[in-house]
Amino acid sequence: MNHGGGGGGPLQQWEELRKRARQLEAEVDGKLVSYNRISVSQNGEAAASSLSGELETLLLQLSEVNEQMGHCVRDIGPGDGQRLSHVLQRHRELLHDYDKEFRKIKSNIKEQLEREDLLHSVRQDIGEYRTAATSRMDPLLRERGAATNSLRGADQIMQGAATTLEALKGQRQLYSSIAVKLSTFTSKLPSIDSLIGKVQRRKKVESIILAMVVAVCACTIIYFAVLR
Repeated sequence: MNHGGGGGGPLQQWEELRKRARQLEAEVDGKLVSYNRISVSQNGEAAASSLSGELETLLLQLSEVNEQMGHCVRDIGPGDGQRLSHVLQRHRELLHDYDKEFRKIKSNIKEQLEREDLLHSVRQDIGEYRTAATSRMDPLLRERGAATNSLRGADQIMQGAATTLEALKGQRQLYSSIAVKLSTFTSKLPSIDSLIGKVQRRKKVESIILAMVVAVCACTIIYFAVLR
């Protein structure tokens, strides 16, 4: 095999492997962008898990292609081999950067998941505590409500009693006023009785006088009638 024929085979294989490496690198780059944009708090856990699996597969394939490219460089002669080894080094650096970025994003997402799990656990514990506290407070609230109703009823009774007391006081004042008036009227009764007695005696006197006048008039009329 001459140099041109021997170099043609590995060089062709190299070009095919490098084309495959570029395709894989483009896929990894695009999926890393999508992977980095995932928000676990927005229910992206399933998408993150799916992209993580895809990226691991792509990175493994890219690593295998880089290894095959390394074999090709060793099979190519010193002239082209040295030039291609620099190109291979660039592909290996890209693989290293992609893998590093992937591990970093994966770690961040894991931390997000842990925070979300912790927050969920805390919220659940708080909810359970509130439920238990509410259950414990229900009897106390019922007792407090009963006590409040009792106090409200007592207040209403006291208000009614105060109203009744005011009414009784008013009646007492009325009765006191009536008693004073009756006492005053009773004290005046003797003078009234005396006046009535005098009037009656005067009427009797007037009646007697009137009777005497009538008798005198009658006697006079009879007398003059007889004389005629």
